[in-house]
Amino acid sequence: MCAPISEPFSRTTTSSSSFTCFSRMAAAKPATPPPTITTSTGIDSRSTIISSRFTDVPLQGDLIDALPQVKTAFGLNMQNHAEKSLADDYAAALNWWRDAGVDGHFEDEPQNWLAAAEPERPKVTKPSAPASEEAQAPAAPAIATADIPTDLAAFQSWWMSPDTALPAGSGPRVAPRGVPNAELMILGTMPEAQDRETLFSNRDGVLLGNILKSLSIETNSAYFASALPAHMPLPDWDGFGASGLGEVLKRHIALVSPRRVLVMGSKLPALLGHDAAALPEEFSDCGGIPALATFAPERLLDHPRQSARLWKRLLHWTS
Repeated sequence: MCAPISEPFSRTTTSSSSFTCFSRMAAAKPATPPPTITTSTGIDSRSTIISSRFTDVPLQGDLIDALPQVKTAFGLNMQNHAEKSLADDYAAALNWWRDAGVDGHFEDEPQNWLAAAEPERPKVTKPSAPASEEAQAPAAPAIATADIPTDLAAFQSWWMSPDTALPAGSGPRVAPRGVPNAELMILGTMPEAQDRETLFSNRDGVLLGNILKSLSIETNSAYFASALPAHMPLPDWDGFGASGLGEVLKRHIALVSPRRVLVMGSKLPALLGHDAAALPEEFSDCGGIPALATFAPERLLDHPRQSARLWKRLLHWTS
């Protein structure tokens, strides 16, 4: 290669092709000063013209005796394998796992590989039930409507009797209290856990007393009742409804015949005939008597916002 010996180092860029550049580099040493380095910007220096020109023109000089031909190929398919189908790819993947040792099905439960295979048991087809059995009538409720007393005093005695089919709770039975034709009948879910002789004698009773004061109703002008005769930690309201408890509550309200009914329990409106899919707050009538449904007293005491909302609804209800 040519090395510059003059200062400053000079570089000349020409537009000639790569053949001219290599020809100058391969020529015999001249007597004149060394030539400057010449660089070609021709794009044909990377093309196939190189091979054609080098083969046509002989090269001279001591540096390069022979220059091999440079051949390039364009447009040829560089893949060296045949096209594979999707089935071939799946087969190759299975073979890979098989070579890795995964050659069987595996389960979490241990299996006895040495045990003989159990013969397949024939499938037993259950005979279809007769049409008469499929169309059986629903079971009668545990509390028959004919057994519910039609007199308020008799109803209260029946309510307290342990021989009735009313749900039995963990505590003693507590009788309702109040006067018939009351200004307001308050129907709660169940007696308080501390109640023994008087219904709603603890913190629930304090709340109900404040409600009566806000409505300017005296305690002796109201009627207090519960949907269950005794306290129960986890009542099954759907099961009680199927047993006929709803008819008992309707009869109780009809016998008291109050001017209004305050139903305190989100599950009670459904027992009184309200659509279970609708909101309990939409319950507004019970046998022709204006009604207002809200949460149970214990929930109102634990959620002050619900108590404030009930206060606004009571003002609108009694206005």
